[in-house]
Amino acid sequence: METSKWIKFNYKSAIIFFAIMILTNLIFLPILTGFGVDRAFGLFLLSSLGSWIGLSYVLLVKHGFYKSKKQAAVFVAVVGFVCTASCYFLIYLN
Repeated sequence: METSKWIKFNYKSAIIFFAIMILTNLIFLPILTGFGVDRAFGLFLLSSLGSWIGLSYVLLVKHGFYKSKKQAAVFVAVVGFVCTASCYFLIYLN
């Protein structure tokens, strides 16, 4: 029987990921705008960081999708790039 190459989330992992995203934006966006940071840039920065941290946490810590520290470091770097690029596209190019 073949195993699927798709990463499977369970509902607890999805709740953790979205909680990290929502709480990051709810807590830190008013602080950044209070310091004079543009709202769109603050949303981009916090969404990128929240999705990067949330996805890395869920897949590496909760599900354990790594075999070595080097593989985990490369995974975190790629996730950071993809999350930043997707947030840039959604906020500025949409």
